[in-house]
Amino acid sequence: MELPDKIFLIGYMGSGKTTVGKLLARKLAFEYVDLDERIEKLTHLSIPEIFRVHGEDYFRNQEQQALKSLENMHQIVVATGGGCPAYGQNMAWMKAHGMTVYLKCKPGVLFHRIAPRKEKRPLIAHLDDVDIMEFILSSLKKRLPSYSESALTVNGEPAAKEVTEAIVSSLQQPVTSSSQDLKK
Repeated sequence: MELPDKIFLIGYMGSGKTTVGKLLARKLAFEYVDLDERIEKLTHLSIPEIFRVHGEDYFRNQEQQALKSLENMHQIVVATGGGCPAYGQNMAWMKAHGMTVYLKCKPGVLFHRIAPRKEKRPLIAHLDDVDIMEFILSSLKKRLPSYSESALTVNGEPAAKEVTEAIVSSLQQPVTSSSQDLKK
């Protein structure tokens, strides 16, 4: 398979998009783009500040603009925010401009990855553990239809290096269907 020009990593917060994205970009000799960092550069505000001062709707609009600003970039691996694919036409835009890869993790795994550092996550910073788990389950249910549209689904639970290798391996194989599902 010919390498796509843009690879969009999608999945819930804590699924490993940033870590895998950096490894994958290095492995493919692509540029790595963190969509949240791009939003911060464009707005001159941190993500927590955007949420605190302007709210989630404003953030989602900025996220969509940051995503579309990637149109003329080539050979990039993009780590998107967890809600990015479920907002507006973002998933359709990503599918039209590159390959989407869903890093799938069980809710319990996500909880154990994000709860200890919840203060860095504006949507859950104010929640206790029970509420964090309920938030994960509720928002995953809403986002799964978008996530499931991905061209490729990879188990995001193993070590980042293994996840990266699974993605690279699938990129080197001929496509046999419109969606591949890689699970270990």
